[in-house]
Amino acid sequence: MPHMDAAIDSLLGIARKASEAFSDRSAAISAGYRRVGMDFPSMGEHWVNPALVLEERFDVARPAILTYTVVQGRPALLGVVYAIPLAPGVEPPADFGPDAAWHEHNGSVEEESLLPEHHSMPSSTSGTRLAILHAWVRASNPEGVFAAENWALPFLRVGLDVPFGFPKGAARAVSLLSGGERYYRELAGESANGAVSTALERCADVTRRVVSRAQARGQALGPSDLEELDGAWSAAVLEVRKADGADVAKRINGGILPGEMR
Repeated sequence: MPHMDAAIDSLLGIARKASEAFSDRSAAISAGYRRVGMDFPSMGEHWVNPALVLEERFDVARPAILTYTVVQGRPALLGVVYAIPLAPGVEPPADFGPDAAWHEHNGSVEEESLLPEHHSMPSSTSGTRLAILHAWVRASNPEGVFAAENWALPFLRVGLDVPFGFPKGAARAVSLLSGGERYYRELAGESANGAVSTALERCADVTRRVVSRAQARGQALGPSDLEELDGAWSAAVLEVRKADGADVAKRINGGILPGEMR
């Protein structure tokens, strides 16, 4: 409904304005935010303010978590994250409407982040849990402002324009140029690290060549580049499947094998 869209846009404007003060990460540190976990390929760094989490209330202008990443060597604020402890039977706030993709965390950030993708729906029957909502108010997200994951980030980190309609395999390949290998190795587990590392190194070699080629011609990644990157990532996943099994391969590829549909 138009009036609802306007109301949500207004709330996002409040969130965007409130986050301006933290464009300089030192301001966030002074305000009590601390980094928890790694720089995840599709979510960035999580900077948590424990005092705001413990307030147990929803305030659009006071997000409990900020997300950052490093873009060409400099920290960049990406958006805000609302984190609210909920008692049994309590639903997340509905202020942002039905498209707000709240998900739940029941373990540590490190444990919860080592999931293929975040699509869990809120549950009113479990015990106390932490409801989470991302709002990408400082960086565009092709999947929508409230999507938990933003696969445009790998391109932004290395100074590339975000291509239109890119496959996630291409984004995962590009993430290897900015430290993503560590994340995929942890997703796979220690027993699979050898095979995974070898496969990812081969994919990274292809990615560097494709990106360098595009940069040499002064152009953004084109359809053929994206196809090559997606193919290199798929080959890496299938190599992992052959060495370590389908379960490990799925974990590093968002919970599915290349070519599978959700």
